[in-house]
Amino acid sequence: MWENLIAKIKAIMEANTLVQETYDYEIEKFEGQPSAVIVPSDNSGEFTTTTDNERVYAFSVFLFVARGDNYYTDKTADIVMRELVDSVLDDFDKNWRLTGLTLSTGYSMLYMEAAPSSWGYVDREMVYRMAEITLRIHLDVDTSLIS
Repeated sequence: MWENLIAKIKAIMEANTLVQETYDYEIEKFEGQPSAVIVPSDNSGEFTTTTDNERVYAFSVFLFVARGDNYYTDKTADIVMRELVDSVLDDFDKNWRLTGLTLSTGYSMLYMEAAPSSWGYVDREMVYRMAEITLRIHLDVDTSLIS
């Protein structure tokens, strides 16, 4: 299930014209600006009935905007990040059912929520303005149908 979910999230991010590069793994060096990295963060489950459970798959979407020589000024990086975070949250709010998602037998989409973002700075190959958005995807699992 992780692979189906991350592929759909990546497709949504790649359709966002404000993001230059999207990765579904931790990359060593970014090729474009702004960049996005999507990684699994955690999962949980809850008993619903004797045949159904609710399962939650969570992902972190990290957004990076470079600061410094040949990139954005400190002020511009913040402006770009504010626009970028709003745009990404809008994309996920508009598609909270992940339209077109392929699910295995026994799984049904309930909803997705994009949690508020946390912001900071990260020092990689250079200094980046960074924001993390947590996506929580809620699925119903019919335990009588899964193998």
